[in-house]
Amino acid sequence: MIRAFRILPQMLLLLALFGTFPASAAPLQTKAPYALLVDANSGAVLFAKNADKSMDPASTTKILTAEIVFHAISEGKLSLSDKLPISARAAREGDAESGGSSMFAQVNTQVSVEDLLRGLLITSGNDAAIALAEGVAGSEAAFVARMNRRAAELGMTHSHFANAWGDGSPGQRVTPRDMAHLAAHVIQTYPQYYRYFGESEFTWNNIRQHNRNPLLGMGIGADGLKTGHLGRSGFGLVGSAVQNGRRLILVLNGARSDAERASEARKLMEAGFQ
Repeated sequence: MIRAFRILPQMLLLLALFGTFPASAAPLQTKAPYALLVDANSGAVLFAKNADKSMDPASTTKILTAEIVFHAISEGKLSLSDKLPISARAAREGDAESGGSSMFAQVNTQVSVEDLLRGLLITSGNDAAIALAEGVAGSEAAFVARMNRRAAELGMTHSHFANAWGDGSPGQRVTPRDMAHLAAHVIQTYPQYYRYFGESEFTWNNIRQHNRNPLLGMGIGADGLKTGHLGRSGFGLVGSAVQNGRRLILVLNGARSDAERASEARKLMEAGFQ
């Protein structure tokens, strides 16, 4: 069972209790300005750095977008086979030429909810996020209101959302702890849909794209969730991995490059499993 996350007073005390590192080892550190590593089985926090500080979620916002879609499906209000329209705005804002990520959905076409979820979670399509928001709530503004209600219901008490895809709006703020809580909820509540986060690639409109989560190819048991990147806030990641039945959840943000995000995430995950 996944429990609420709790920071122990001192990292060194935690290491001593669990024997994660020998007494002579230096305390675990990361170059990233924000990080939280949680044992999802016990709820123990293995490492924390600015875990309750406000940060920009960038495209990790799409985890909550997906959760709302999953929730609608579970309530029978939506199905994976339902087809949703691609509006001019979704196609325009989600076009790769606009500088964002895209699944390359074409305007005035109909795309299934399942394919939009794949475009959202594997290729981080902004077009998929907007199409899902418009299809579920009628408009992205109405969907954003639903996002904030849902965040409150889930206990994300220090988060606020301004759009469905993470465009860097000033009103879009989260904390590492809130994002870890969201990830744990999604993993536990929607195992039948969580698999989309771990699919390695997705092809749409004859364009093949690979999952951007660097943990998936490291052989450490990673099976999701989502990356994010904005020029001003750096490279981020909400990831999870399982070894021998033990699941860890990692939130990391503010890395200076894709390579630094990958190396710091790997270091923290491997240390957690030790």
